[in-house]
Amino acid sequence: PIRPNLDPDQRRTGACVTRLCKHAHHHSDSVPERHMIFVCGTDTGAGKTHAAAALLWRHRTLSGIRYWKPVQTGASAEDPGDNDTVRRLTGLADSFFLPTDLSFTQPLSPHRAAELDGTQIDLDALIQKTRSISGPVIMEGAGGLCVPLNRSATWIDLLKACKIPVVLVARTGLGTINHSLLTLDRLKLEKIECVGIVFCGPENADNVRTVSEMSGARVLGSFEFKSREDFETVDPEGVLTSYL
Repeated sequence: PIRPNLDPDQRRTGACVTRLCKHAHHHSDSVPERHMIFVCGTDTGAGKTHAAAALLWRHRTLSGIRYWKPVQTGASAEDPGDNDTVRRLTGLADSFFLPTDLSFTQPLSPHRAAELDGTQIDLDALIQKTRSISGPVIMEGAGGLCVPLNRSATWIDLLKACKIPVVLVARTGLGTINHSLLTLDRLKLEKIECVGIVFCGPENADNVRTVSEMSGARVLGSFEFKSREDFETVDPEGVLTSYL
């Protein structure tokens, strides 16, 4: 696994910036309003759930920390979803998990999965629920940053309303540079703070380096999950503790 190799400037700031805006940091020294971080993928299958499990495991000694998957698609009796997956991967007790609020049967974008189940996601209700939860919480989204929750809102709207910083999860393989840089640019455009990136998949040091150097983003770790020991390589400096 690749351990982060950060220069002093990267250690001082959690902002994700592009090469064109190296000085436009959005990091705030204040503790985030919700004491939450949002785990977001560059695309479907990027490794969000494994990364969320790794972050929960790494910070399991933080008093009251919990995992929350508010929206789940593709749920079934045989595969209830990511909440169960993170329980299995971490082996942590029920007290570490909040129940999933919105669960849909079709493995599709939340807006369409909800429609096929005869309903729609109420953004205002989801914002109010998010604001009502006391941290520290590791919140996992569904899909990427711009995935629709309904026909007029995406995860971006929730993140901005609740002022939640993001941990971006990216694949290590071919295509990840473009996907990662585009997502980081959108986070910067929306003024949503990015704490850092976790890369998931077979080791690819140059892709990790390229994304980090071209964006200025902090690398929280890179791992291919084989056993729980691999979780120990994620956020070794405990960067998330100042956000939770």
